[in-house]
Amino acid sequence: MTKVAVLGAGINGLACAVKIKEKYPDVSVVIIASEFTPNTTGDGSGGFWYPYLCGDTPQELLCKWGGDTYEYLLGRWRTGAHDLCLLPMYELYRHHRTLPDASWARRVLGYRELEASQLEYLSALYSVRYVAGRTFTTFMVYPPAMLAHLYQRFKAANGQTLQHRIVSLHDEILDDFDVVVNCLGLGARHVVPDDKVIPIRGQIARVIAPWVTNALIDEDSGNYILPNAYNCVLGGTHQINDFNKNIVDEDTDFVLNGCAELMPGLKNAKLLGEWVGLRPGRERVRLEGEQRRGKLYIHNYGHGGSGLTLFWGCASDVLQIFDAHKNRGKKETSKL
Repeated sequence: MTKVAVLGAGINGLACAVKIKEKYPDVSVVIIASEFTPNTTGDGSGGFWYPYLCGDTPQELLCKWGGDTYEYLLGRWRTGAHDLCLLPMYELYRHHRTLPDASWARRVLGYRELEASQLEYLSALYSVRYVAGRTFTTFMVYPPAMLAHLYQRFKAANGQTLQHRIVSLHDEILDDFDVVVNCLGLGARHVVPDDKVIPIRGQIARVIAPWVTNALIDEDSGNYILPNAYNCVLGGTHQINDFNKNIVDEDTDFVLNGCAELMPGLKNAKLLGEWVGLRPGRERVRLEGEQRRGKLYIHNYGHGGSGLTLFWGCASDVLQIFDAHKNRGKKETSKL
């Protein structure tokens, strides 16, 4: 029996484990992680579909992986998933009149660049002069609910879990596995090791604000307002190479005051709590197979702030690499 170890129980690890186990019921798939939902970095994330902090990952890959994930979320939404919100998002710029490339938007609903009259309206609404922007329909996910859904789906397929902190890709606990799927996120920095993986610190706040009905990113200030089915996320920071996981008062002021300047009603919103997470930044997402000591390692990490944007599409590519491995094994066996 083929044995697969999936390292990491975040959104990417769970998606890969589900894809492999559901296609190959007879393959033993074990998720190995130091933490499981609701205690992963992904559980505290903002949880919205939007390619964010992906480095120089090619646009065609963002379109492919992100588009596959968008369609997966749309399918769940259409079947009545209660933890998903489908709503308009505005990406606005105060200073940059030329919008960044958005080839990734070819597969999303309602994408358009904003015209002068729309920018005037939004500038008056948010009391900020915006010179460029775009809008599209996005998904707002409540991460703990999404992670719990994938975890339950994996367990229903008879997948197994093991709580253990992996310190090396040659950890002896991996000796009995034929394939290792590496979805360790920031942990890949030390485990692979890969010094191209860096932390991008994010501090956010969660509030009760049911009157917020669209998502907003003010690209030049860095503030964003992201409502979901349970609460509203206010952000946020993206501090590169910052390992601090503690709440910083100055960042709290930046998040709460900055968002309240855009939407004054947020001053009266009930604060549920604050959270800090370290996004796994990298110059580009690493998704590829690698042979080490006769074992196949499939790397899938470095998603920056786009774990919930790319996870299902990336898992499909991981499955394709695993498919090729399985097919090679069948051909070699048939020759014996």
